[in-house]
Parts: sequence; C-alpha cells; structure tokens
Amino acid sequence: MKRPHVIVHMAMTLDGKTATVERRRTDWTSQTDKRRLIENRAMADAVMVGARTAETARTSLSILDERLQRARVRRGLPPHPLRVIVSAHCSFRKNIRAFERQVSPVLVFTSSRAPKAKLAWLARLPDVHVYVVGKKDVNVPRMLDILARDWKVKRLQCEGGANLNGSLFTAHAVDELHVTLCPWVFGGAQAPTLADGKGFPRSEILKAKLLRCEQFGQELFLQYRIL
Repeated sequence: MKRPHVIVHMAMTLDGKTATVERRRTDWTSQTDKRRLIENRAMADAVMVGARTAETARTSLSILDERLQRARVRRGLPPHPLRVIVSAHCSFRKNIRAFERQVSPVLVFTSSRAPKAKLAWLARLPDVHVYVVGKKDVNVPRMLDILARDWKVKRLQCEGGANLNGSLFTAHAVDELHVTLCPWVFGGAQAPTLADGKGFPRSEILKAKLLRCEQFGQELFLQYRIL
C-alpha cells in the first residue's frame, strides 16, 4: 500500500494534555502557534482530524489567509487542502463547519458501525465523499492508501485528536511530529493526551529524533522525525 508523508501537528501542555478534562474548546495557545498551524496546513495536500476535534474546534479546516491561498496556487495546488474527517461511528453532529464551508472536497472515513441513516445524510451533502474502511474501527493503512492513490495526497497534516493520533502511531504511519509545548498544566486522568489508545508495550515504543527547537515567548516549538 502507498501512503502520504504524515505529520501530526499538536499543541500540548506541560503535563502532556491537549485539552481539558471537559474536552471543551479552550483558547490557550499563542497567536504565533495559531499562525504556525495555518502556515503548516497551507503546505499540506490534505488536513485530517477526528470527529470530536471537528466538532469542538469548530474549524473549517481551510486556509483563511488569501496570501497563503495564492502561494498554494503558485505551487500548483488548489487554494485549500483536501479535508478529511475520521470517525468509526460517524457520531459527530451535523453542524460541523467543514460541511458548511464548501471550499474543497471533504472525505469522511468510517467503519461498518456507522449508522445507515448518517451515511445516507452524508451522501446527500455536496462534495462529501464517504469511505467505509474497516469493521469496528477505521483501517488506517487502507485510508492512507486511498488518500495517496485516489486523491494524490503526498503530504498529510493530522491535527488531532488523541485517538486518531494514537491510531496513526499504532499503524507506524507518522513521519513527523510537530509539538508546541505550552506553559499550562491541565491535569486530569481523563483529559486527552497527544496520543491516546492502547499504547505500546515497552519493547515496541516509538523513538524520535529532534530536528528543530524554537522558543516563542513562553512556548517551545519542537519538530521531531519519528524513527
């Protein structure tokens, strides 16, 4: 199977959390971090999130900066990246902003556990393409193969959440990890981390090599290559 170059791009607190225990939208990163996220998104062929992130972040997964749009066009890309939402149950609400702002195709990857009524509703939305890959969970290698072969995605940026990140790491499908370390402590055993899921046994833990470290105010931006 083929797959794109996959980058996980996240902000994280000092205690490793990516959201509070309430999992509500919280504006806790700097404007520099927000700008970096969009600039890196503008370099990708596709941007991907899990259903909960698509709901709580209320992001259209698009590029609002017209200068970045024009820069993409000069590189031979469409103004906005392909948008990908991953949800094994399709349990997300219908008012996701990515569906409301029709600037590029939206791909939904789900499993056989998705309700038929929700699949039928998605099929009626303009420029939304649904793929059922997997029985209980989304089959990550098949999903990435579809993105690479059918949609010509070479660079994919994943912006969470924790379960989706975890599934990508489990599939050994992450090439780079971009992390902004922020001066906060959220706490909470149930608060999401950068990568949730089953985790790795000690003999299979992943290693990474630090490529870049930059300080902006009280934040650190870290770029790692996954070995």
